[in-house]
Amino acid sequence: MIGASAIEICILPRDLLPRTLSQAGLGAAAPLKAPSTVRRRNVRVCAQCAPSCEVQEDRRKYLLNYVQKVDPQIMEQFVDHAPAQVVDAMRTTISNMVGVLPPQLFDVTVSTVGESLAQLMFSVLMTGYLFRNAQYRLELQRSIDEADGGALPSRPEAAEASETAYAGWDGFAEGSQTKHVQGNVLRWHEEHGTTQMPATEYIAMLEKELTALRKQVSLRHFQSQNSNELLDYLKGLDTNALSQLTACAGDDIIEAMNAFIHRLLGSSDEEDLRRAPSQSNAAELAKLLFWLMCVGYGLRTLEVRFDMEVTMLLGERDPGLGGYLPG
Repeated sequence: MIGASAIEICILPRDLLPRTLSQAGLGAAAPLKAPSTVRRRNVRVCAQCAPSCEVQEDRRKYLLNYVQKVDPQIMEQFVDHAPAQVVDAMRTTISNMVGVLPPQLFDVTVSTVGESLAQLMFSVLMTGYLFRNAQYRLELQRSIDEADGGALPSRPEAAEASETAYAGWDGFAEGSQTKHVQGNVLRWHEEHGTTQMPATEYIAMLEKELTALRKQVSLRHFQSQNSNELLDYLKGLDTNALSQLTACAGDDIIEAMNAFIHRLLGSSDEEDLRRAPSQSNAAELAKLLFWLMCVGYGLRTLEVRFDMEVTMLLGERDPGLGGYLPG
């Protein structure tokens, strides 16, 4: 879990920026400019292409409007409304990037330059975008499985049954009374054929095997309860399948991400970013990265929502944040 920062987070985005950038006069949000690395579309209005061009330009403005307005409060909304496994996956990823030393005991300082920080910010935005696409696929797969399952128990019923049966407990105490048990048990051995062993010894052997199996089942249940379905899904993908989760990001998404980065850094000038030093503690950086991941996740959500509204002809879209809930 992300540790508490040494400073209070205000609504102004610049308060999340590394201190050196703010002191250098780059803390204020700069007017949005088209990033030099993004190819701008040449829109030629004609009778055939005008509707399609208008839709593309509408989507571009829709996404840019979002990154202009979104503020750190989105993190609280995200934690409240997004699936728990997504929030946990983001926090785990950030902890692996920044480190897990408690900020109240250790003051870890991260130093870099604005250009490197911008590259990191873009990577984290794209990670949030990737998480949203992976979550879409998981939800679709779950819907397909539920449709194919038919009479399978509902999720709460299955969870309740798992809680009571995971260790194989049948209501009886371990062990059994063998005082009056007599006779032998015949067993077949692959090499020696029929063999005999006292029934009491056979019962003791079965009970020992049952205890070992119960421990294995209990351990697997504990591991499944503490695993993250989203991260497990991503770990199981090969490089090609993983890259497909971000391959759908078009020019307008890239432009929106760059615009958000330039807004936070207060500059889109490459020379300024290359020279400007950046320094922050690990807790501040972790909060910034979590905000970036939430925004990347939200961009994919809004992109899909926009395309669905266009396809279904639902009329006017919300010109603001689109009633954004990241779930």
